[in-house]
Amino acid sequence: MRISEKTIEPTPKEIYKQTMELIEKERIFFLLTGDSTESLLEASNLIRESGFNLIGVDFQTPRAKDLLKSLKRERQRNLGVFSISTKKESRIAIRAGATFIFSVNVDKGIIRRCRKGKVFHTSGAFTLTEILNAYNLGADAISLLPHGKTQGLSWIGFLKKTFPRIKFIPTERMSPYEAAQYLMAGTYAVAPILDLKGTREPKELFREFSSIIK
Repeated sequence: MRISEKTIEPTPKEIYKQTMELIEKERIFFLLTGDSTESLLEASNLIRESGFNLIGVDFQTPRAKDLLKSLKRERQRNLGVFSISTKKESRIAIRAGATFIFSVNVDKGIIRRCRKGKVFHTSGAFTLTEILNAYNLGADAISLLPHGKTQGLSWIGFLKKTFPRIKFIPTERMSPYEAAQYLMAGTYAVAPILDLKGTREPKELFREFSSIIK
């Protein structure tokens, strides 16, 4: 009698460790927004073909939760979400299979929920007080929102000098060249937001990111 082999699912702690290792290796998140889950799925496949793995979908996109669940069933990892603003949304995203979360604000409930679930969390912040509060509450990293409205690379240098232990991730619409500049300035990672409705040739864009970042 043949005993069927069961697939052993990684624990949340193991997934968190794998996510951290992938971030430190690739140093770029692709955050996708659009008007359909079909376009998000197509773009995520193109990104993986270009050699990247950290892909986040806009949680406000219709059926984003269903997309997370379907990919989780297919055992596709490294898919996260952004535009999270409440503890309830973070709980729903984690249960659906999100391996990382970008929130738009500093929220103690979100941070605690992500820490409890062993999910990498980047807290959105703008002011120095918000940055320090998010760090003290236990956020893994700080998403600088909206980074482009500040002083650019000089602002990054100031923040790194002021808060040397904090991991910063510029999060906004950015070109491959701008992403490379942020990384050379010493940011922990970058997170370009890509609106698929306004991107005519996403495949070429991902190739350009690949040629500049890697």
